[in-house]
Amino acid sequence: MNYAEFKEKFREALQNHFLGRGQVYYDLVRKTNDTDKEAVVVWRFGATVRPMIYLEDMYEGYRQTGDFEKCVKETIRACETIPFIKESRLPKTWESVKCRVHMRVINKNWNQEALKQMPYREYLDLAIVFYVFIKEERGLVATLPVNRDCMELWDVDMKTLWEAAQKNLREETFQVETMESALENALEEMADQKAAGIFQNDMEGMEEEGIGMAYVVTNPCRRYAARAILRKDLLQESAKELGGSFYILPCSVHEIILLKETRMITEENLKNMVYEINHCSGAVEPEEWLSDSIYYYNKDKGRVVLVA
Repeated sequence: MNYAEFKEKFREALQNHFLGRGQVYYDLVRKTNDTDKEAVVVWRFGATVRPMIYLEDMYEGYRQTGDFEKCVKETIRACETIPFIKESRLPKTWESVKCRVHMRVINKNWNQEALKQMPYREYLDLAIVFYVFIKEERGLVATLPVNRDCMELWDVDMKTLWEAAQKNLREETFQVETMESALENALEEMADQKAAGIFQNDMEGMEEEGIGMAYVVTNPCRRYAARAILRKDLLQESAKELGGSFYILPCSVHEIILLKETRMITEENLKNMVYEINHCSGAVEPEEWLSDSIYYYNKDKGRVVLVA
């Protein structure tokens, strides 16, 4: 089946299963960087949460296996297990929120529409936004983006929100891996062998060009760890490990790369490399792009600056 045929048959199969218990329809979901993804939405009557399954991802799974029934069964299972959030679990007071509010860094220019509805702080050419961790169960994570309505409900100002998120950031665990170790872990997690091969060639190419002493910063769940760029203590320790100032490459919203400053590399080359990874390689989905810019941590001044 082509995409259009799959889409129609897929909705019909789900609607037959949830007949009388819910409604199935398609919708466009606005993602980071003002990108849209088509999702199938299952609204079970009386439920607070409406599960969304990204159709392109499901169709890609069908193309690889040819098993349409498996796609339908997996979606049904997901739709019947994802709504594990009861309305009573949604935070309504600041006291219930402040220990669970966290930061994310996104690109300021690529998210102008979304930022109109959200409190944020500018950081170089990035924007720091906020979300609340709600619950994690069976590998599923529920979070609540903080918008201006949330702030009004909790009766807090930007200063209070910022201080709480800063405190939680200082307590968060990040891991700094060598490029070699990060490469091994990434290849193990990649189901698409073709994409894994491209990724491996890109990383090995960096080594051949004399780009060494590189480290990847992420967190245990490997989600939205680019906020590590805001951790001054981590950057200071990394400068000691690398033996001086270093470049910061925005790999994605999930990780950043720390690269020791050497005469073998130029800021222009690094910027071209980041642009190629974002826009040409297909290694990073558009909604996960962080920036095309290059950043530099000056160990003497103890701060990050935008250099290219």
